[in-house]
Amino acid sequence: MLSAARRLSELRGGPQIAALDTSCVRTGLNRQLQHGGPPRSIREVRDGTIRLFMEYTTLVETAQRLDRFAKQFGVPKEQLAEMLNQDWLPYIAVVKLPEALRRVDERASQVEALDEDDFPAAALATLLSPAILLTHNFKDFAPLGVRDWSQGTDAVFAAAGIKDGETMFQGMLIVPAAPVVAVGAGAKWVADRVGPAGWFLLPLLGIGGYYIFRRQPPKRQERWKETARDLGRAFVEETSKAAEQVNQARELLNHCVVPGPENRTPISAVMRLVARSSESLSAQQICDALDDEVRPSVTDLRAYLHANKGDNGPFVEARRGGFELGKRSYRITTSASRSKTL
Repeated sequence: MLSAARRLSELRGGPQIAALDTSCVRTGLNRQLQHGGPPRSIREVRDGTIRLFMEYTTLVETAQRLDRFAKQFGVPKEQLAEMLNQDWLPYIAVVKLPEALRRVDERASQVEALDEDDFPAAALATLLSPAILLTHNFKDFAPLGVRDWSQGTDAVFAAAGIKDGETMFQGMLIVPAAPVVAVGAGAKWVADRVGPAGWFLLPLLGIGGYYIFRRQPPKRQERWKETARDLGRAFVEETSKAAEQVNQARELLNHCVVPGPENRTPISAVMRLVARSSESLSAQQICDALDDEVRPSVTDLRAYLHANKGDNGPFVEARRGGFELGKRSYRITTSASRSKTL
C-alpha cells in the first residue's frame, strides 16, 4: 500500500514521462498510414500531456528496421522515414545512455537476459520510472511489470483522462465565481472612471438584488429558489463526475506504468527531475529540488552533467549551465542499402 501511494504521488503534477520502444513505432506508423495522422501517443505529446523519450540505440534499431516495415506495409521506406522525421522525431527527446547508466537498475538487466535488443529501452524506462513504456512486447518487458499488449497505450489514454478531468474540474470551480468576478470587474471599470466611490457599488448591488427578490410574488420567489437549487445540484454532480474521472484515470495510470525503483539512486532522481522540467535546469536548481536522501553536492553534480553531455551522455546543455535530457535534432535518412540516423 505504501509503495502504491508513493507511485501515485510521483505521478501527480506535470506531464507524464514515457519511453518509446521499436514495436510501438511499428504499430504507430501502420496506424498513421491507415488513418492519415499520427497515433494518439504522439498527439498527446504535442499537447503537452506526455513527454516522450527514446534511447539512441532504439532509434538506430528503428531506422534499420524501416526496410522490413516498408515491405510489411507495402509502402516505400522513404515514406516511413519522412513520417518519422516530420510527425514523430521533433517531439521525441533521444537519450544516449552510457553502459554504466544502463545497469543502474537490475530490472533492465533482467530484460537484457530475455532479449538484448530491448535492453536500451528497458534501461531508459527504469531510470525514468515511474514511467509509461510504449511497447507491445509484454514478454521481454515482463520484468518491468508489462503484462499485456495494450498496457502502454492504456497508460496514454489514462494520462489524457487525467488532464481532461482536471480541466473539467477547474472549469467547474470557475462557474460559482463567475458572477462575483463579473461584478468585481464592473465595479473596477466604474472606479477607474469615477474614482474609489465606484467600489461602493458592490454592497449597493447586493442590497438592491435582495430588495428586488423580496418584492417578487411568493410563487416567483419559490421558482427562483428552485432554479438556484437545481443549478446547485447540477454543479455538485458535474464537479463530482470530474473528480471521479481524475481518480479513476490516475488509478489506471498507476496500474499501467513501469513502477519506480524501491531505492532510487541520485542519478535516477536527477534524470527524472530534468525529464519532467519544462525548461533547462542548472546544477543548483536540480539540487534545490531533490530530496535529501538523493541530493548530490552541487559541485559534484555540475561536474557530472558536463562530463555526460552531448555525445558522452544523456544530457544536453541547452544554455550556459542549463541542462535538458536528450536531443530533438535527430533525423532518419535512407540510402539504397540501409537506413541510418544523423
